[in-house]
Amino acid sequence: MKTRVAALLGAFAIVLAGCTVDGGSSDDSSAGGGEGMPDTITPIKARQAVYDTMQGKKIAFVPILYKGYNLTTEWGHTMERSFERMGAEFKVYDSNFDTDQMVKTINDLIAREAVDVLVLHNPDVGVLTQQIEDAADAGIYTVVINMISNASGDIFVGADVVGSAEDVAERAVTDCESRGAPKQVAVIDGPGNDAFSLQWNAGISNTFEEHGYEVVRTSHAQWQNSLANKAAMQILQQQKDNICAFMVTFDLNAIAVGDAVQDAERQGLIQEGSIGVYTMAAGAETCAAMDAGKVTATAAYDVTGIGSSIVAGTQQLLEMGNEPGSMHTISLLPHVVVDKTTMNEYTIACYTGN
Repeated sequence: MKTRVAALLGAFAIVLAGCTVDGGSSDDSSAGGGEGMPDTITPIKARQAVYDTMQGKKIAFVPILYKGYNLTTEWGHTMERSFERMGAEFKVYDSNFDTDQMVKTINDLIAREAVDVLVLHNPDVGVLTQQIEDAADAGIYTVVINMISNASGDIFVGADVVGSAEDVAERAVTDCESRGAPKQVAVIDGPGNDAFSLQWNAGISNTFEEHGYEVVRTSHAQWQNSLANKAAMQILQQQKDNICAFMVTFDLNAIAVGDAVQDAERQGLIQEGSIGVYTMAAGAETCAAMDAGKVTATAAYDVTGIGSSIVAGTQQLLEMGNEPGSMHTISLLPHVVVDKTTMNEYTIACYTGN
């Protein structure tokens, strides 16, 4: 039986209306009007209040990449199913790895006050700082996903990257020591100045320093599979089996690194099974790569739960009606380290993006 890891958004706020609602009391009419729910409300009217709050609201999702990318389509499909059913308008603006286009899109939406809520997938810690501030000034809420910004949006929801990195690094240490391998590892991250890379490198450093391991090389792959593969090949040619593990920030890049390791094994550059590949997240492609021996283990986090948390958090923002930018919350989702033998035991692993 699969183990279900539930994502909780945590501490749902309720504003006390100071009066009791009963039967046909007119106090029920305030529910869903942007000031929170009253002390008491009937179940039927509670549902209607949520729908009334969401009716006609405009929500824009601006991810780094959307089409064909299971991570963001998982979130997008969850939002689309939820928001449109409630009568809200939901639209995705695919940046397709073009940060300039992302900024232009967000600036335009803010300037036209075309949305009530912006859901942002931040490419690095600083690039959307001004846009998050401008959105608040324009009365637009911001929900930031997974890639936290220096500027706090109204809500951040994402993975515990530091904790995930620490835990999967512990697995790498265990594997390296079981082989009597050198205490040296290589890192392949994203741009390097993004929140995921910064948190990943902090987490693995916490663990490796504790065990006396050294990071001998860090390469920035910009989230591009071709660059991750090329970086891995260069490191293998230089280090051969003087490293025992690749620590790769992004799971799809880890597959490309696994391809490089297998190529190096076939060429006789390194011994078979001498270098492991470790990462975080576990979409269907990553699970297939673990099954094929390209990826050794990953810290699977609740990607599906993030989508549901965005929906719940957005409803709360609109129900409460606080001034955009006046309150900030951060919610982190659970993770678990899995490999080919355990990945099917957890519902948060092997998601499909549907």
